[in-house]
Amino acid sequence: MKYFLYITGCDMNYSDAERIATVFNEHGFSLASSEGESDIIVAVACSVREKAVHKIYGKVEKWRKINKTRNQENKKTKIMVTGCVLPHDKKKLEEKVELVFEIKEIEKLRNFLQKISNFQFSISNKFSMTNDQYLSINPQYHSKYSVFVPIMTGCDNFCSYCAVPYTRGREVSRPQEEILEEIRSLVEAGYKEITLLGQNVNSYGKILNSQFSILNQISNHNDQNLKIETLKNSMEIENCKLKINNPFLTLLKQIDQLEGNYWVRFYANHPKDMSDELINFLVQSKHFCHYIHLPLQSGDDEILKKMNRHYTAKQYLDLVKKIRKKIPDVVLTTDIIVGFPGEDEKAFNNTVDVMKKSKFDMAFIAEYSTRSGTVASKLNDDVTHAEKERRKKYLNDEILAKSILENNKKMVDKKVRILLSGIDNKGFLKGKTAGLKDVKIPFVKTEHTTEIGDFIDVVITKAGSWGLEGKFQE
Repeated sequence: MKYFLYITGCDMNYSDAERIATVFNEHGFSLASSEGESDIIVAVACSVREKAVHKIYGKVEKWRKINKTRNQENKKTKIMVTGCVLPHDKKKLEEKVELVFEIKEIEKLRNFLQKISNFQFSISNKFSMTNDQYLSINPQYHSKYSVFVPIMTGCDNFCSYCAVPYTRGREVSRPQEEILEEIRSLVEAGYKEITLLGQNVNSYGKILNSQFSILNQISNHNDQNLKIETLKNSMEIENCKLKINNPFLTLLKQIDQLEGNYWVRFYANHPKDMSDELINFLVQSKHFCHYIHLPLQSGDDEILKKMNRHYTAKQYLDLVKKIRKKIPDVVLTTDIIVGFPGEDEKAFNNTVDVMKKSKFDMAFIAEYSTRSGTVASKLNDDVTHAEKERRKKYLNDEILAKSILENNKKMVDKKVRILLSGIDNKGFLKGKTAGLKDVKIPFVKTEHTTEIGDFIDVVITKAGSWGLEGKFQE
């Protein structure tokens, strides 16, 4: 039997899909090359924006129509949905597909597959776990040289526009040793690019899996004395954790000590949690790239307050200034939302001003869309769709394209290291810098053999707004 993964949204969804693949493979399934030849399709959904949700609904309807043309029941493709799914979407989807499950409820997928595949697990099988431990599953990595490593999941920030706390739940961190062991194995296997993932990586270590399990036990116990005893155990864990000063920074330092030839990045950061210690670590690190993804969302103080972001435009700009002073070659990227409720022209222009001053290397700009259940869903969505599109286009074309070009021009005639990722349709070798800038190089025969996944040194010869060109170093 074959399965197909349809993935939308962020890198966390792609990482989760690699663990879903492990569950299928352990049940004897193989990966299908297309939707049409699969017995099961799993859509890994995103609820961050309304457009992404509509995309999933559209795909589900398409798959259901194909099933209607198949007369025999055993020829029909079973459809499942996981990922970030809000409760009201989950309820609708449950009427249309065979299974909807949260990624932390991956045990439901295992049970479903066990029924239809007659696959029997041994008592010691690694899938005998509680729901909050799904990150312990060994993933089926999609690449031989580049990999995502989630260090935590969920979020406690409750930004007023964001669905993540309602789809992924509260913050839960993986044990440090488990993360280090995974990365140690990856480096030994020759992986060159490791990206640490989390909805708010700076909060790593705030709540560990062991604590999460205990908190669940507390809520489930009926016996009051047992509750008190469990709470004491939880406090002991908390006291041990507090002895570790800055768990996230401690983790990064441990990773940086691993011997090998590799890059590491991490995202997403929250501006309110970007400490001086973290910035100083990046300055002297051996393996961590000078790349920081620092979501702005808005440059207007009133909008930031409505968004529940806990910083002002000035505080953000001061942080950017500090980062650029300490790390002159830093690549700084961001997220921005246009058209948030109450964002008038003055508020929008404040965002324009912050963007101009920040000189971002990339910005992922989204039009605000109401997400059910969030605090912002109670606000009047008073900016028209056309105006949101205009603001997005202006930021992209008039601000972002110019700042990227200005930054890229500074790299011309400089030697940079890139990670080769393939060959484009025009025969150019392509790769990325440590700061995730695209570089293409004319293919020329040399006495040195280069392969996809290799680091090579090139000299930048040309800069554009959306990419660089280079040549092999002579």
